[in-house]
Amino acid sequence: MHPETEQAPLVTVSPSKKTKLCSENFEDKFSSLHESVLSRILSQLQTAEAVSTSVLSKSWRNMWTNITELHFDDPKQRNPSDSRFTDFVERVLSDIGSPQINSFHLRSVNSYDETLLFSWLSKVLKRNLQRLVVTCHDLEIINFSPLFPSLVSLVELRLRTKSILDISAPALLPNLKFFSLEDARIFNMSSVSKNLVLNFPVLETFEASYCCCFRTDTVILDSPMLRIFEMFKCTSEHVPNSEVCKIRVLASKLEKITFSGDDSRKIRLSFPPSLPDAYLALSKSEWPKKFLHSFTCVNSLALELSKDFHVIAVPKFRQLVYLHLIYDMTQHCKLMQFLESAPILEMLSIRDLTSPRSTPTTKSLKELRSEESPDCVRTMLKVLQIRNFKPNRLQISVLRYVLDNAEILGSVILSSPNPITEEAKARILSYPKASLHASVFFE
Repeated sequence: MHPETEQAPLVTVSPSKKTKLCSENFEDKFSSLHESVLSRILSQLQTAEAVSTSVLSKSWRNMWTNITELHFDDPKQRNPSDSRFTDFVERVLSDIGSPQINSFHLRSVNSYDETLLFSWLSKVLKRNLQRLVVTCHDLEIINFSPLFPSLVSLVELRLRTKSILDISAPALLPNLKFFSLEDARIFNMSSVSKNLVLNFPVLETFEASYCCCFRTDTVILDSPMLRIFEMFKCTSEHVPNSEVCKIRVLASKLEKITFSGDDSRKIRLSFPPSLPDAYLALSKSEWPKKFLHSFTCVNSLALELSKDFHVIAVPKFRQLVYLHLIYDMTQHCKLMQFLESAPILEMLSIRDLTSPRSTPTTKSLKELRSEESPDCVRTMLKVLQIRNFKPNRLQISVLRYVLDNAEILGSVILSSPNPITEEAKARILSYPKASLHASVFFE
């Protein structure tokens, strides 16, 4: 029995399309192609669509069994007793004839038994699988630990589902280049070490979001080829020696880090001193100077600071040339803190996070204009950009502060989502400037 029989209720081909597909013109163009070429074409389709081609003619009946890319999409909520989708996946995996499966993508809004899911994954992993993507947010927590030794052939691994990874020894995935985890619980099961070592020698991109690390003092990511590191809202629990789990990234080729967090007491990061670029989104707690110190080596820094963000002291960013600051502009002390800590800053980009309901007081606006200008503003700053610019009192006060003090300023770029009136433009262009070479551009 062929899978296409069972999948028929899920795939609908209109009579007009059948007529077109079965036309002589179609046979001339496609049936004469080499089997390997047809396999590549069919592999680009959703698997259900590839299987449906078996109705075209006898010569196409088993053509789909040579596909190497499997894409299973189960987008609609179904009654648990409706087994059409799972039966279809089972039969495809039983009848597939390709000796190698390049990719297996599973996306579903329904829940499956862990044993059934493991059966599917075991079958494709035995065929030298290169890419594995599982997106199933409604699954119960799945323990992927038993499969970990079988993942050695993977080049790309994306697990977007509630998962558990128990690691008792250094984890080695020798071919992995892209690793993405979402909502994972990672346990250090070692009885001899409080450190967790992840050895990915060719990894280029690492992403982790909403993950939690248990019973681990230090996570060591040993990836000499790593270029991009992203961590979003991750945390730690039951850290052996303290409340903070330290994450050390050993990656001499690291180009960029993106980090978003709301609790400095749970995660502490450590990176090589050659890191050039970082994006940090910080909120909800008092962040220690030690955390920010990890990023003082960067040349380019983007900071998104929530209104309740607080840092006692900002370390010196002695190599920082470009700063993109996303903050509540009524809190001008945050701007001043980072300007005073960036002695060679040349480019400053600002985006306002002020609530539309928030109105700055006249006193706060005067305080900003009266602030003593940091050295970098007076002697180093060449470019100012205000993104999502609105010619209100708050943003104008920041603009005028820079114009009044930046002695070698060359360009001011005001990027607005809405047209700025000619009257507002004329008023802005009339403001006095400390630099004779400053030009204002409206975008």
